[in-house]
Amino acid sequence: MMKNIIYLATLTLALTASIPAAYATHLPDKGIYPHVFSTGQFPQTKWGTIRQSFQLQIPPQSNNLSELDIEIPKGLTVRNDISVSDKFGRKVQANTSINGNKIMIAFPQAVSPGSILNIDMNRVNRTGTSNAWLYRVSAKFVGSNVEMPVGIARFGLFY
Repeated sequence: MMKNIIYLATLTLALTASIPAAYATHLPDKGIYPHVFSTGQFPQTKWGTIRQSFQLQIPPQSNNLSELDIEIPKGLTVRNDISVSDKFGRKVQANTSINGNKIMIAFPQAVSPGSILNIDMNRVNRTGTSNAWLYRVSAKFVGSNVEMPVGIARFGLFY
């Protein structure tokens, strides 16, 4: 009986330790441009509806942010249930829309430098068989219509 409890505890710890960390990549010069620096997914399951979230840091030397464009990877369907908050969890006013494989988040009031945004895609469904997904994130700044790549939000399940 005691042996079974020890085996069960060991198995539980091994499974807990195998839960993967989420990774994000960004541009090398993070002193000027916004960049993705954290991602997370809940729950860590292969099927069903999930929430995928990432954080975007806008450095103090950056320009005011007016829009984010996020490319949805193949194998995922994202519903227009997207919430944006600041680093304190306060809601940030944003107009979200999805057109094909692109999410557009427009900020009626520009996001100022020195901010951190939390982007929560609350209803994501997997339609393919992949275990890794890359969202390419681009930004537009006040006074410019140029879409500048600012990073890749990487989500995955690794068993």
